[in-house]
Parts: sequence; C-alpha cells; structure tokens
Amino acid sequence: MNPKNYKLNATDREWKGLTLNEIRYARAILGARIDISREILSANASAIFSGKGATSSSSLLGRMLGALNWVDYSLIALRVGQRAVQIFRRRK
Repeated sequence: MNPKNYKLNATDREWKGLTLNEIRYARAILGARIDISREILSANASAIFSGKGATSSSSLLGRMLGALNWVDYSLIALRVGQRAVQIFRRRK
C-alpha cells in the first residue's frame, strides 16, 4: 500500500468524520446484533436446562445426546478416562 499510488486532493485527505445519521445507524445495527445474540443464547440455555440439549433432534447423534443426562455423561467420561489410563500404562 503505497500512498504515492493514490491521487488525493487536499480536501480528500481531511476526513470530516461520521454524520449523526451514520452513527445512529451503526448503533441500531449493533443493538440488533446484540438482541439476536441474546435470543440465541437464551434459547440454547433453556434447551440445555430442559434436558433437550443444544443439538438438533433430527440427527441420530442429536437424539442420542438428548436422551442422556449428566449422570450418563459422567459415567461415559469415567470409562473413557479409565481406558486412556490403561493405554498409557501399557506404553511404558
């Protein structure tokens, strides 16, 4: 990016800033994005707390994970951890 490649007039070099309408528009867009993010977050949180999970129920994996509760997840993690410890002990 070489400034010599751009032919700028003296008036073009001085940026006057944003207008009040441009600032209002940018704030409105940002506010809408925040509201959408809040709605998505609350929908995911309510799905998790109701036991349905945040995964899609149409896929096989989504249905399997939706049927499990926190006890099942902890038992699966314990079994996987025990298998990993056995594998690493055999390597020594």
